[in-house]
Amino acid sequence: MKEKNEARNKDYKQTSWHASSIGNCLRGQYIQRLGAVKEEPTDSRGLRVFSVGNQMEEWVCDLIKKQSGVSVETQVRVEDKKLEISGYADAVLTNDTKTVYELKTKHSRAFWYMAKEGKAMRQHEYQLWLYLKILNIPEGIIAYISKDDLSIAEYIVELKDKVLEKEVLARIDLLNEAWKKKDINLLPLEEDGSWQNKFCHYHKYCVEPKLLDNIK
Repeated sequence: MKEKNEARNKDYKQTSWHASSIGNCLRGQYIQRLGAVKEEPTDSRGLRVFSVGNQMEEWVCDLIKKQSGVSVETQVRVEDKKLEISGYADAVLTNDTKTVYELKTKHSRAFWYMAKEGKAMRQHEYQLWLYLKILNIPEGIIAYISKDDLSIAEYIVELKDKVLEKEVLARIDLLNEAWKKKDINLLPLEEDGSWQNKFCHYHKYCVEPKLLDNIK
């Protein structure tokens, strides 16, 4: 939640990649770090959606604290200066072992479609795996919450997952190489029709590369 609030602060200067965005359009992440302005700033409805999601996540964290009987730390800062990654884990539970919880809200249609598929969204697995790596915790849980009926579905992510490790580190290595060389062309263009392309807030800079000259 703090990470989300930072991104909306006009005085905020991004100095690392956001763990929560690592599965998004790579060029979009690069352009965002340059300090570019979004194509369409978040409107009042979008801010309300963020607010509702944050409130529901806080509600679940409070339930965990009250019902689990274990120590719960929320909004845990995570940072790896070597990887140039930072973020905030929603909750870390401590009993005999530690477990990271990442909470996501969905409207019911998306929630039940995901439940039918029986797996978490890959970009959320990327995010949680990074938290596990940086905090050196073996296992975490992505908990999806249906905003319409408060159903909850949980999916386990493990630090030892070598496929996830390979995919995540490859994306980070590519981002860091492009940033070090100041060459956005090292990053792939997302395919038309992909969700990364559709939901990138910086697509105009790829369509009109000369716009980047004003923010370098």
